[in-house]
Amino acid sequence: MADVPRLVVLSVDGMRPDFYRRPEEFGLKIPNLGRLVSAGASADAVESIYPSTTYPAHATLVTGVPPRVHGVYSHLASRDPTEKARVWHWFANALQAPALWDAARAAGLKTAAISWPVSASAAIDYNIPEIWDPAAPDPERDFATAGRHSTPGLFEELSPVLRPFLDDTNNTTTSDRLRTEAALELWRRHRPNLLLIHFIHYDALAHRYGPTAPESLAAIEEVDAEIGRIAEAVESDAVTLVVLSDHGFVPVERDVAPHVVMLEEKLFDRGADGRPVRKRLGTIHAGGSFAFYALEPPTRDDLHALERAIQKLCYTEAVGKIVDQPALEALGADPKAVLMLDASPGFYFSDRFEGALVEPGRDRGAHGHLPDTPGLEASLIAVGPGITGGKNVGRITLTQIAATLARILDLGWARRPGVEPLDLKD
Repeated sequence: MADVPRLVVLSVDGMRPDFYRRPEEFGLKIPNLGRLVSAGASADAVESIYPSTTYPAHATLVTGVPPRVHGVYSHLASRDPTEKARVWHWFANALQAPALWDAARAAGLKTAAISWPVSASAAIDYNIPEIWDPAAPDPERDFATAGRHSTPGLFEELSPVLRPFLDDTNNTTTSDRLRTEAALELWRRHRPNLLLIHFIHYDALAHRYGPTAPESLAAIEEVDAEIGRIAEAVESDAVTLVVLSDHGFVPVERDVAPHVVMLEEKLFDRGADGRPVRKRLGTIHAGGSFAFYALEPPTRDDLHALERAIQKLCYTEAVGKIVDQPALEALGADPKAVLMLDASPGFYFSDRFEGALVEPGRDRGAHGHLPDTPGLEASLIAVGPGITGGKNVGRITLTQIAATLARILDLGWARRPGVEPLDLKD
């Protein structure tokens, strides 16, 4: 039916809005994103959530609420940093708020997702979730785990198209190309009303080389080409196409390791094999931030030792802000955290236990900081029926996007009080 709404959402992990606002400043050749900005509505900046990381942000993108409400406070599901292979929040049952796909399905619409975070086992009609075995030799090439958790039969249905890329032993096929191929074949076969796709190649390279390094900018140009292929494939179906991101990126140079000083202060033990052993405190690192948790009631000595550890961290000038529980509540962040540390410019927090407290960083880009940190703004571009070309919606919040997507699909969906969908028309 021609009047049935269709929506394709492309998340380019880590993409900053200044890339499409000022591409010439970075020497970027992104003709497809440029055309979409001209043809539709776009944001100057989208303020993310805290911590400004992929999994909590993608949960907000489909629920419209901050982590304190939807329950996904981190990429990691485990608060024990001594575990050899820490699991992530892959499964949709971690969400404590209804998701966009739930509302769409309840309205009788067909839903689909390719590698969307926190979507495994979700009530999605056609789903290949983002999930891997953290103990696998190469988790990035662990397609079998994603296949096992996909909609029954879907991975096999798409395999004839995907197999040449899955068998690429030279690793010349990017994850973004693979996800595009899966999405295009899924679209050709099933024409869902809602299709969510998560692109990650820029994020990986921006961490490794820095947000504006030549390698990272090349990834933006590559995903621009994939966006163009998808836009061309869906344009005859009167589809609304939304390109967005979860957070931005800032450059970093130095790796600071809170676990090193926590070991010094006896907040962790060492086992007979020399490996760290958890006592009563847990942690989660998120690049630009670092959270402390009381997994068991801490002793008075624990609290004094934690205070000394934080003082030592502050002496390094790596800590830009100590975010206490009232501040975490105001940010809509994790209510179970004792406190979080936010990194100073140029620093990021890692989970290592060995080495110096501060070392030259292997990463050159990071996120996870407070969402008002310059450079961490996320993106939004929307093109489709009824959307005004060239419209600038200014600075918005990540929590506004889910309600906006629901409006595009004509869904009557409960919104967070005080958060209105965007007006994408004149």
